[in-house]
Amino acid sequence: MTVTIRQIAEKAGVSRGTVDRVLNGRPGVKPQIRERIMAIAHELNYVPNMAAKALALNKNPVKFGVVMPPKEIAFFGEVRSGITAAAEELKDFGIVVEYRYVDNRRPEEGAAAIGQLIGEGVSGILVSLMDDELIRARINDAAAQGIPVVTFNSDVGESKRVCFVGQDLYRSGQIAAGLMRRMLRGKARVLVLASSMSFQAHRSRVNGFRDALSGTEMEIVQLIQSYDRYADTHSQVSDALARHTDLDGIYMATGDVAGCLDAVMRAGLGGKLRMVCNDLLPEVEQWLRQGLIDFTIMQNPLRQGYTSLRIMYDLIFSGKRPESEYLYTETSIIIPECLERNP
Repeated sequence: MTVTIRQIAEKAGVSRGTVDRVLNGRPGVKPQIRERIMAIAHELNYVPNMAAKALALNKNPVKFGVVMPPKEIAFFGEVRSGITAAAEELKDFGIVVEYRYVDNRRPEEGAAAIGQLIGEGVSGILVSLMDDELIRARINDAAAQGIPVVTFNSDVGESKRVCFVGQDLYRSGQIAAGLMRRMLRGKARVLVLASSMSFQAHRSRVNGFRDALSGTEMEIVQLIQSYDRYADTHSQVSDALARHTDLDGIYMATGDVAGCLDAVMRAGLGGKLRMVCNDLLPEVEQWLRQGLIDFTIMQNPLRQGYTSLRIMYDLIFSGKRPESEYLYTETSIIIPECLERNP
């Protein structure tokens, strides 16, 4: 016997319109009601007419919003590739992804972008923004209106987001400290770069690095925040190198790698400072091969983007919540010998 939307609505104590919104991935339904409807649909073995549903979704696509830092920050290109791969797999279900790129120095831009997406009636929002009260408030507004939010790469603490997808960032910082300790025995002085400590990702890495050095003779002489901009990074690193002439190493928790390395080379310190960074952007691979970077710590940004969109799809279309609040991508260490030989 075919189960109808009317039957599900009657058992759930809601309107047919509410059931229709849930079964078709539309926003505006509170999470607990959405979960109850999906549970009843599963209990009654509801089978949607997939042909009709696909046709309806192509006429009225389900829109997911993505709010993230500017395009010129190269790292996020891989995250977008992961989101694009997931969206391509789901295109027959009428999935549309709309991006909002915001200044990673201005939390009000990120908050405004989330507010705009809420106003446009998106079904879900993916976010990589500052851990800021303005951002937190907008995420909570979305949740209150039945629009789920997933954070990726950098979390927003104490918000009502569904989950976080990304690296175990504190552990990443601890690993970086362990690598630095093995290269620099005894007393040593280290410079640390971050984009902004307002981002949970950057703060967690730096805190993990700092805590892992506690009780050792290694000293962090300065923390630079340069918002992943080449000019800011180059200028601040150049000034730090001139000020700290007895520097032994640099940890790039985040930041513009090219800006940092160019400053090091210009100061005549290429190959003389021990260096640990993150990810495998083209310039990182180049300098690993040249022996200017000793280690880089990987976090699989492509997987972060892909997993975030798939989680949102499962949540909206089947009511399936993620298995954990924190979904960590793998952390791995790359040294020059890990790279394929040049052709």
